[in-house]
Amino acid sequence: MKFTFHVSPSIKNNLSTQRIMKELSLSLLVVFVAALIYYASAWGASAALHCILLLACSLITTFVCESIFAKIMKKDVKTFLKSSFGWVTAIILTLMVPVNMSCYAVIIATVFAIVLAKLLFGGFGQNIFNPAAVGRISQATPTTVIASTYHWLPSNATVLDSFLSQYGGFAGLALGTYPGSIGETFSILILIIGVVLALRQIIDWRVPVVYLGTIFVLTAVVALITGIDSYHGIPAVIWYPLLHLLTGGVIFGAVFMLTDPVTSPTSASGRVVFAMGAAILTTLVRLKANLPEGCLYSILLMNMFTPWIESCFDGKQLDLVKKSRIVCACLALIGLAISFYAASSIQKV
Repeated sequence: MKFTFHVSPSIKNNLSTQRIMKELSLSLLVVFVAALIYYASAWGASAALHCILLLACSLITTFVCESIFAKIMKKDVKTFLKSSFGWVTAIILTLMVPVNMSCYAVIIATVFAIVLAKLLFGGFGQNIFNPAAVGRISQATPTTVIASTYHWLPSNATVLDSFLSQYGGFAGLALGTYPGSIGETFSILILIIGVVLALRQIIDWRVPVVYLGTIFVLTAVVALITGIDSYHGIPAVIWYPLLHLLTGGVIFGAVFMLTDPVTSPTSASGRVVFAMGAAILTTLVRLKANLPEGCLYSILLMNMFTPWIESCFDGKQLDLVKKSRIVCACLALIGLAISFYAASSIQKV
């Protein structure tokens, strides 16, 4: 048997799993509190209380499932719960579900997320799929409306105004001040939190930047090819990509899900490839698949490629720079080809 190892220099920092999960939990709770404030003011206290009840149901289900698993595996329950970080999955899942979802549905979704996507693989650190993505249950949201009614391609200002009027315009989409998923629609707040997490090195800034940037470029190409009109003086290459970024959960997914340290690659080059691949799949699913939202599906699909990406970029990172550039260039060409294909076959509304 041959053992291969690499000598110094090594990168060291004071990050720990406990600290990362603690700060992620606090960040998610900030989004949840913002959602409570909005729903309490817009829909009344009963809506905010229902959000709290949904979170409680998801957390309790998580702790029950993980406690049973710990007992079966003959592990100390308290120690297992502290190191499993199941509450992070529960909070993410709750933020992604609609405010009017029943407690029963959230409990079932949480069981799928915790048991099927996490515990059956051995628990935290061994799961290959993002648990919250597996457990999510979707409902009618702006992505459903724009996909089914407008084919993701409103052709002019009149058509776009018809869509945006339901959600308070671009400002409403950015602020999240419309009924939908509990917390994933607060785009500006999530971006601010993402910047803070990146500065504190809790998440890798490359992942959300590459993911969102790739979606912006690919959809800008679609806007150019299809020749859609400007919107009140704003060129289509600007407003159309922004529509994709602000509609649905791509910003939430970029900050809180694609950066998952368990189901994403560990190397910097691998994370860039992972994010680019997810962005290409998101665009493809949105424009050509019979599905309203592409973010979650792209994450789950790229989760399957994580072991392959890890093996491709295993070694000294400085020696892999050329290889990573070649792979990224190939992905960029694939993404552009998909944009041309989608633009040539999609019908403007």
